[in-house]
This record gives sequence, structure tokens and C-alpha cells, in this order.
Amino acid sequence: MSDNMQTISPDALRTEYVSPAQCEFFTGSSGFLGARINGTEYRRVILMRALPLTRPDEYICISDVEKNELGIIEKLSDFPPEQREMIESELSKRYFCPVITEIKSVREKFGNFYFDVMIGERKKNFTVKNISKNIRYHGSGFDIIDIDGNRYNIPDYSQISGKSRRNLDPYIY
Repeated sequence: MSDNMQTISPDALRTEYVSPAQCEFFTGSSGFLGARINGTEYRRVILMRALPLTRPDEYICISDVEKNELGIIEKLSDFPPEQREMIESELSKRYFCPVITEIKSVREKFGNFYFDVMIGERKKNFTVKNISKNIRYHGSGFDIIDIDGNRYNIPDYSQISGKSRRNLDPYIY
């Protein structure tokens, strides 16, 4: 083995699942989500979904601010309602994903695609670069990712209006 290679111990790769008995969330005086995990208090934790599209309520990673993994919530439903509410509130800040209800127009100019859409009753404009890589299909719908990394969702493509589908169809590859 060369001097530059490092070995990783199996313990470093082990995933530790946490249950409500081992992990309790709280809102600290600073307003950030904190947690007590196996008796250790963390004043601020970061939550990330391992499978945000296919299993949003399972496999939620808990990390400290230095991005050290503290544990994984296997199923959100295992936690009591008040704890789930705190977890879901924190996740909603990270995974804000507006639902597109109508596609008014899509225009292409110099390789950028300009979307005019409706998010409920609100009009929204955004730009997508490299459209073939920034439309992600899942089940009967898809997500569209704009140039700023924001994600917009169409949960079921067959449920949007025919006019909306006609506006988008030429750009779906």
C-alpha cells in the first residue's frame, strides 16, 4: 500500500439508525433545530433526505453543522406527532418544491428555456439550461430544475391541462 492511501475502518462506514427512544428534537434559543441523540446534545442539526423523490418520509440523515453524520431516521412515522412536526418543518425549508398547476409558455433562446407557469394562483417565471438534464422523471410526473437549482414539480403529467402539455411536449426528450 502506498503512503498516500488511507484505509477506512468498517466502523466509519456503519450506519446508525435512531429511534424516538434514542433521539429527541428541540428548537433551541437561537431558533435552530437541535437534537439529543444517545445522551449527547447538538444545538443545531441538519436534516437531509437520502431518497427525496421516492421515499421522502424514510431514511432521513441527521448531521451536525460540520456535516458529520449523527444517525438516520429510518421511518418518520416512528416518531410522535410533535417530533414529526419539527422534523417536517425543518425538511420543508430545505426541500421547498412548488407544484406547477399550469404551463403558460416555454420559449427557447440561445440554449436557455424560459418557462412561464402558474404555481396555484401565482404566476412564476424561471429559466432552465440544458433541459434534457434538468427534467427528472419520477412515476407519472417529473421535476424541472432551474438555473438556480430550484426544483418545480408536476406530480402527474396527465392531470395538467391539454394546453399545458402542448406547451411543454416539444421540449420533453
